[in-house]
Amino acid sequence: MNDQSDKSVAVQKVTVDWYRSTPWWRLLSHSLSISWRASHLALCAVALLVTQALVGVSGILFEPETHSASTRWLVPENPAPAMIPWSLDPNEWIDGLENQTLESQQPSLSNPLQWFKNSPDSFLNVWRRYTSYPFHALDGMTLRKSAYFLWNTLSVVILWSLVGGILARRSVQELGMHITSPWRDTIRWVVSRWRSIIWSVVMPLSLVALVCLLPLLLGLFSRIPSIGQPVSMVLMVPVALMALGLGWVAAIPLFGFSLSTVAIVTEKQADAFDGMSRASAYVFQRPATLILAVIVAEWLGHFGGSIVSIVLNTGYNILSQSFSLGASQGLGLTESWLDGCIQGIVPLLVTAFGFSFFWTASTAIYLVLRKDVDRAEFDLVDMGSSVVPKTLPKISPAPTPETPSSQSAE
Repeated sequence: MNDQSDKSVAVQKVTVDWYRSTPWWRLLSHSLSISWRASHLALCAVALLVTQALVGVSGILFEPETHSASTRWLVPENPAPAMIPWSLDPNEWIDGLENQTLESQQPSLSNPLQWFKNSPDSFLNVWRRYTSYPFHALDGMTLRKSAYFLWNTLSVVILWSLVGGILARRSVQELGMHITSPWRDTIRWVVSRWRSIIWSVVMPLSLVALVCLLPLLLGLFSRIPSIGQPVSMVLMVPVALMALGLGWVAAIPLFGFSLSTVAIVTEKQADAFDGMSRASAYVFQRPATLILAVIVAEWLGHFGGSIVSIVLNTGYNILSQSFSLGASQGLGLTESWLDGCIQGIVPLLVTAFGFSFFWTASTAIYLVLRKDVDRAEFDLVDMGSSVVPKTLPKISPAPTPETPSSQSAE
């Protein structure tokens, strides 16, 4: 009888491939490394400067009064401070950590050295910036105020549909197909669909404005003495029942404008209607998936942005302190007009990261929602007709066979 007790039993090792089991995490985490590239930060920084200039022009032309929607696009709105990597006083590490936090909230010229500042705007903060003008336009509408918010809304839509489309196109190729295309090809691709991206946002907003003409006419009718007010109130009852449907139409561009942009630059022969329909379907059919993805993007954006803020401010302080060793006055204390521009570089780049991450994370969220709803693979991206068709080679005509009569003649 053979003794089998001394034989070793091979136990199969089971491992979990987390990237395959949680593909949404791979996409969202990889979007962080894409969004802090220098080229993406530079593009968003230029777009922020142009946006601030357009808002300034509208303020000169139409601004009726002081309001809370005059957003400063060049500095982050996020009040949360960036993570503190260390204390400036190595002898009092914990105490210095607390004092450093207080000094960051109340900065003074006597201690200009700050190795950290506020973190960039998170995912939801950037979304609030984009949607601030349409929301504030509903608060006490006047003619000049409507013109002011219409100018700003169209400026943001036209400019950032191009910039967001470029960032989304480059992100969807890298996240879905693990490739990158030249900037020239990306810009050419997005410009060809730029009008569709703009119209995907303007179309539902125009429909909302068109429906608003009905209560506007009823409001004018209510001014008629005696019968105007009671008749207009009766007619407003069926109009008020349209609130739910009108709210859903308004929610499509407000909640899904980034998803519609990604859809138009991703799908084959996509137009404005395709982008709008996909955005509304993904938002309203998978709200739980969308909420979870936004929570993860919010968390990644905050901590990733804190790292960017620390890195930028650390590099700037090294350069500024080196400059102060050789100059009579350090940066921030000179009388040159360029001093303010130099000091504004770091806040501008910190703000640019928030917008870059917003569009990259929106691309990842779109791919996750499309996978969940349409079962479409991540690498299903329209690449266009990049291969030039080749003509078929010319075939020489076959020789004609000789007839029997010609052979006998010979």
